[in-house]
Amino acid sequence: MKKKLLALLVVMTMLGTLNGCSSGGGNGKESEKTAVTQSTADEVSSEATEAGGPLDPYKDTVTIHLGQGLNPNVSFPEGQSIEDNAFLDAIKKDLNIDIVYDWVSSNTDFQQKMNLCIGSNTLPDIMNVGSNQYRAMLKYGQLQPLTDAYNSYASDMLKSFVSSGGDQLTEMITKDGQMMAIPAPNIKAGGVNVMWIRQDWLDKLGLEVPRSLEDLKTVAKAFVTQDPDGNGKDDTVGIIGPANSGALDGIGGNLWGLDPIFGSFKSYPQYWLKDESGEIKYGSIQPETKDALKELASMYKDGLIDPQMLIRDDSSEPVLAGNVGIFFGPWWAGYTVADSLLSGKIDWQAYNTPLASDGKYYAHMAEPTTQYVVVNKNCKNAEAAMKIINYLLYNEPTWVKNGIGDSGITPEELDTSDVYPLFNVYDNADEIEVSYDTLKKYVNGEITEDDVDFSTHKLLKNDMEAIKVLKKEPFDDYSLKNWDLSSDIASTNLPRLVSIMVGERPSVEEGYEEVYSAFYGQTDTMESNWANLKKMEDETFAKIIMGQASIDSFDEFVTNWKSQGGDKILEEIKAEINK
Repeated sequence: MKKKLLALLVVMTMLGTLNGCSSGGGNGKESEKTAVTQSTADEVSSEATEAGGPLDPYKDTVTIHLGQGLNPNVSFPEGQSIEDNAFLDAIKKDLNIDIVYDWVSSNTDFQQKMNLCIGSNTLPDIMNVGSNQYRAMLKYGQLQPLTDAYNSYASDMLKSFVSSGGDQLTEMITKDGQMMAIPAPNIKAGGVNVMWIRQDWLDKLGLEVPRSLEDLKTVAKAFVTQDPDGNGKDDTVGIIGPANSGALDGIGGNLWGLDPIFGSFKSYPQYWLKDESGEIKYGSIQPETKDALKELASMYKDGLIDPQMLIRDDSSEPVLAGNVGIFFGPWWAGYTVADSLLSGKIDWQAYNTPLASDGKYYAHMAEPTTQYVVVNKNCKNAEAAMKIINYLLYNEPTWVKNGIGDSGITPEELDTSDVYPLFNVYDNADEIEVSYDTLKKYVNGEITEDDVDFSTHKLLKNDMEAIKVLKKEPFDDYSLKNWDLSSDIASTNLPRLVSIMVGERPSVEEGYEEVYSAFYGQTDTMESNWANLKKMEDETFAKIIMGQASIDSFDEFVTNWKSQGGDKILEEIKAEINK
């Protein structure tokens, strides 16, 4: 369970008629006070008000009504439930907030239930919703601005996380100059795909790291034809591609996809792009995408790309078996290839490859956030949303490690992500970049732990302690031979450290051009036509690359896409953006 909770901190994210806010006596159980110290509360408290500061209790009990999704596999300690548990007791005891669930649905039904509430305008007081639901609530005027509540009651830690998302995130949560939601920022690095390559194969064949597309093709061909694994068999794959359930290209991070090759042509399928004149274009139907598909078809025909692409059930199998020389994926792919790293035989390194003809690396970025905490316009205590989130941020490390204060509930008995109201994984959008820079300076002796403020970095202290044990000299070389694989902590810490120090190195050291979509929402025509348009796109691209259709079929695809709703969608997006 602790590993599961830590994984949530690392990755991700990786979701009847309802009452308005009310104030009065709560019916939640009292429990022992949890580990929010008075000094911590004083540290983040703002000027005294009736609601107190960011972690101060209300003078009078405030009742907040929520709707909740529930993991059907969650197991509660005896006598507890989603509506009566140690987390709710702690919130009542320390914040004087009484959480009442007007409805509870399974996680799989949560979005449908919330959509019904949006349609009937019977929303809970505070909600934790996805992108489409947030935009729908904005459209129907169901949300209240949070600027004042956020400025007065958000803790410094929460403000740090939100501000780390930069202008892109700010734009997504702002309307008419007002903050309309509390976002859970996505880790920016998670949207950047890089080339992971077998350094041991490069060394054996006497090859340099490929940088251009032509270099990449040369190396991939050598990996296929020159028996780099030395077993005398014709069983090696140059570039692995997506499995039958994967995607040739994606939005942001796309493990096993071919996104960087598209990027080298400045092609961004599935992205809505604004040109120099301000017009909105769809990346998948641009001439650059046709050029990229033509090149990919040639590479596939020449055997440089896995012949079983889009046919395999699992692309990781040949990679972990040691049969693959190159794949594309985000920084965290070091976790995916952990077993091959720990074997001590496969040395994966990462680079920004292939570069475009202008020598730059173009990365299509993920949506800055996909999770929003919002407040019903009729709610009288919008600041309660800040308090509930503040309380999570300051207590979660203790809960993950020791359980819930003196309640006797251990981490194995209650999982924060399953039970805590309005739960999201909050972190700095630039956490991985900061981690790389800090760890690099630390191993080189430029800084010590005393020089680092860990208050908004959940895993950095552990990373620093682990790299001190695992990294061998030379400290500026992150080849596999320069890690201590025999250490007791290698299996639990090396995959993360390789992910940061190898997978994130290209982004920090080499740099890249960020490409964001101009629109992340869903228009009316998209609701009815998008599934068919996307299916047509996927099938066309796959057939062209795999030689089942000529490159000329791309022009037919573009014509059909435009006539079957695409042009209408472009008009709707333009109108939405220009509001």
